[in-house]
Amino acid sequence: MLAIVPFKGPDGAKTRLAAALSEEERARIAMIMFWRVLGACRRAPSIRRTLLVTPDPRMAPDGVSVLVDRGEGHPEAIALALAEADPDEGVLVVMADLPLVDEEALEALANAARPLALAPARDGGVNALALREPGRFSPRFGLPAKEMIRAARRSGIMPVVVDDERLSLDVDRPADLAPA
Repeated sequence: MLAIVPFKGPDGAKTRLAAALSEEERARIAMIMFWRVLGACRRAPSIRRTLLVTPDPRMAPDGVSVLVDRGEGHPEAIALALAEADPDEGVLVVMADLPLVDEEALEALANAARPLALAPARDGGVNALALREPGRFSPRFGLPAKEMIRAARRSGIMPVVVDDERLSLDVDRPADLAPA
């Protein structure tokens, strides 16, 4: 599978956390989560290649492919990457702000994709998605998970919903910083 990781970079990262963290702290936490996600992708057996989608190509470490986007947001970055993906290669899209993610969680999501599995975020969005045949369904990120599930069903796909704390916790709001 191809892992797609959208990340705009540390500059101006996590603005919704501004009430709780300084700009420097927000940049630091964004980078820590980013490196954790890339590490989990690197260690997951089913992931053969990782593609970082970012407006800043300097963010990519060795061994990670880069697709430069225009910085218009995650939905646009993911759509760009999916358009570039090999239709015969499965994809796993994973957000870069998952502090608990590990390779086992990514592997379980990839294995559940028959042909589609998604991991909803606590706030109702989608934090990660695995799709065996990218040409068969075009996920639209930025929508609630329930809407993506309905769209998949309208396309004749029965998605598997993977409820996993390691994938559901993302850090977007000050409340997300508190232990559960």
